[in-house]
Amino acid sequence: MSITQEEKQLLVQLQCEKADSFLQQADFLYKNKMWDITANRYYYAMFHLVQALFITNGINSHTHAGMINMFHLHFVKPQKVPKGLGILLSRMEQMRERADYNCSYDVTEKEIIEIKPFVITFFEKVKSLINIQQDNGNKTETYL
Repeated sequence: MSITQEEKQLLVQLQCEKADSFLQQADFLYKNKMWDITANRYYYAMFHLVQALFITNGINSHTHAGMINMFHLHFVKPQKVPKGLGILLSRMEQMRERADYNCSYDVTEKEIIEIKPFVITFFEKVKSLINIQQDNGNKTETYL
């Protein structure tokens, strides 16, 4: 079953809105020094933004590991995204998983302070790719 172009655009819009919402939540948690859940929200903000990018490009993934692998294959390897941002996505997924499931691990303030500017760079780069793909599809509207 295929979806219409309008449905595809709506899915991209909804994923971007979710990503932006989670990024705002992360910033709130950052200000309140809640490091574990800040890492969680940063990762899921990135996750939803990558899902929007995948929808735009007709790429599917069914697991977190699959999403990371497909991101590397389609965007890092062909140098559409710097290698460091691909590494960041992998690192954030690992940090989020440890923080969520390992009771002997706590994300530190230092870790979050170090990654925050890279998360913002990730957002800027991936959003630019979504906009480029929408422009190439003769879209005049952007939802970002």
